Amino acid sequence: MRPTRTTKAAIAAAALCAALLSMAPAGANAGTRAVGVDVSRFQGTIIWPSVAGAGVSFAFVQASRGSGADCTVKPTQCGADPYFAANRLAAETAGVRVGAYHRAFAAGGTDADARADALAEADVFLASVGSLQSGELVPVLDVETPFTGMTSTSLRTWVRVWVKKVSKQLGRKPMIYTNSTSWGSTGNTTEFARARYPLWVAEWGVSRPSVPAANWAGRGYSVWQFTSSGSVPGISGNVDMDRLGKGLAKITVR
Repeated sequence: MRPTRTTKAAIAAAALCAALLSMAPAGANAGTRAVGVDVSRFQGTIIWPSVAGAGVSFAFVQASRGSGADCTVKPTQCGADPYFAANRLAAETAGVRVGAYHRAFAAGGTDADARADALAEADVFLASVGSLQSGELVPVLDVETPFTGMTSTSLRTWVRVWVKKVSKQLGRKPMIYTNSTSWGSTGNTTEFARARYPLWVAEWGVSRPSVPAANWAGRGYSVWQFTSSGSVPGISGNVDMDRLGKGLAKITVR
């Protein structure tokens, strides 16, 4: 029997889904087979129906970056992400579960300076996100270098102030994105793990990630960013890709 166009499309979609699943390291004991991406203004316009059709089931979308003039890596690309609202709506319309994240550019050598900087960045994020909807993923704070002029104490203060303000405003504890090297700058504290902030850990090219803060105080990770060089239909160029360490329900807003 000659395959119909519908049959051919289904076969193509299944092949794309299988290819995405095969990208995850074989040794990773993720809690589910779900595949996700994380994106920002740097991906430009995304064709979300194509992303969903390739088997991507969740996405973390950047809502903001720094506070407006402090993004030392790319200083002209600061503040609210101009693609966030469109990405959020289009991804959810395509059936992809969405979570908003903030890329921190933490600064402040004293607790007072760190507190002021964290509040400024939290305000930018909250203004971009507005509110969380049922079925969306919990908000995320991206904690990675550089940490301008900070000590481990002031960095812990910065993170504490940001997550508490966002938690109070949005009604859900944020997840913390980091890696072992960056988290070491906090003194490898277990404070946030013990307070049950979920962990999204980044480590590429390994079969299992290194989990900071004593395996996040024995709780492990909720999400693992396993590559920065994924390829997904509908997204131009390389894209970060993620796997779950636990069920998606644990980081979903109800």
